[in-house]
Amino acid sequence: MSSAADATTVEIVCEETKANTRPQTPVSDTKSWDNLPHVSLIKIFTYLKESQLLELQFVCKRWYDVIRHTPSLWRDKYFRFSGREPRDLTHQPYRYATHFIRTFGKYLHVLEFRLHSPVSTGVCKKFQVCVKVCLNHLAKNRARIKVLSLPMLQLDRSQWMLYKEDFCSALAKFFCKSQHSMRDVCLRGARANFDDGYKVLYAMGYNTGDTVTRLDLEDFFGRTPTPVYDKPQFVDCLKNFTNLQELDLNYSCLSEELLDGLAEKLNPDSLRWFYLKIYAYDPHNQVVWGHSWAALVKKCPSLKVNMLFQRVMTSDEHFRILLPQIPLSQVSFDGCYFADQSWQLYPTITSILPLFKKHLRRITIDLPDTREVFENELLSLIQHCDKLVSLKLYAFITSRFVDRLLQMVQDGKSKLEIIKIRIYLRDYDTQDEESELDRIFAKYERLVGGDLNYYASCVTSI
Repeated sequence: MSSAADATTVEIVCEETKANTRPQTPVSDTKSWDNLPHVSLIKIFTYLKESQLLELQFVCKRWYDVIRHTPSLWRDKYFRFSGREPRDLTHQPYRYATHFIRTFGKYLHVLEFRLHSPVSTGVCKKFQVCVKVCLNHLAKNRARIKVLSLPMLQLDRSQWMLYKEDFCSALAKFFCKSQHSMRDVCLRGARANFDDGYKVLYAMGYNTGDTVTRLDLEDFFGRTPTPVYDKPQFVDCLKNFTNLQELDLNYSCLSEELLDGLAEKLNPDSLRWFYLKIYAYDPHNQVVWGHSWAALVKKCPSLKVNMLFQRVMTSDEHFRILLPQIPLSQVSFDGCYFADQSWQLYPTITSILPLFKKHLRRITIDLPDTREVFENELLSLIQHCDKLVSLKLYAFITSRFVDRLLQMVQDGKSKLEIIKIRIYLRDYDTQDEESELDRIFAKYERLVGGDLNYYASCVTSI
């Protein structure tokens, strides 16, 4: 009797033991996402793409509230449209952009609208309406936009003829009504006529001139009957920007009055970078005397000037533009795959650039269609430039130049940190030059394998 009871007791204990050792799902696991702290949920969302966030907002009410009402998730937005994409020929992407701005525009700090290849009036009209609606909504809701970029609008295209005036008016209206928060404005490549461009700049400078620190106006104006440097209204506009730290302009906008105005109105030591593009087909024959540059440097002693010469390759032009009073930090000469018999860079390398040996940090030379010889003179210039750290040379040179340059760096006669060389050849057979570059690389393997950013190649130029 007792033995049967004992057996029954053992069976009950075994069953209870199996039940206790059987894996069980914790109750908390089923609600782990619900128990996730608010800060941790936001942290996870920051790693997701915009499209994923827009889908996840419908998972539950909590996620909807977090995604919709967390400003840090919606600080930057870049809209890309193209006149060659079938999708952008419809209304859908533009409606999405306006819907996005209505929903999350109040949180934005960085905003860009970019239109690639405006090849049809229909695309330009859709883009103009879209941007106008978005900017009106942002101004109405007092969005604190800090960075606004509208690059490469190309308003001088015929496709913009019916809409560019209204577009510029909408942009000027936005600047008039925008909050006192604008820091960075990029209107590069707008190519507007002077009246429309002046309207935009005046509105921007009048309302946000003391807050904008970076202003990119390279190719902002298209071709005008009267050069921009002869327009006193342009000087008056830029005088309103008193806190600029970086300014990008075409040389066709530069004048003594502009430099004097900047020296007068800018805050002390505010302007740090001044980028100038000198293009062959832009007016660039004006005379700017050195005392105006000296006055600006006196007001902003930390100023560094970068100049890009495109198809402007005669020594006479360089002598007139590259004045000794300019704190030239970077200079680029770009032939744009074009050659002219009057081009001559040799006098510039031997007589002009040495004047800037205390400031010059970067030199770029791209001459794929000229055979001018200046290897020895360029090596001498590099050796005498105390602060030169970057050399990019694409020209008809020899591999021996590369060997001598690396030897100079190895001997401590140059402080170059970046060396990019492209040797142009007329011969289709580049094997001999490539073999020589391989030999040079092996010779200085320890140097180029260290901190030096080095690259050299050879290509055929026809």
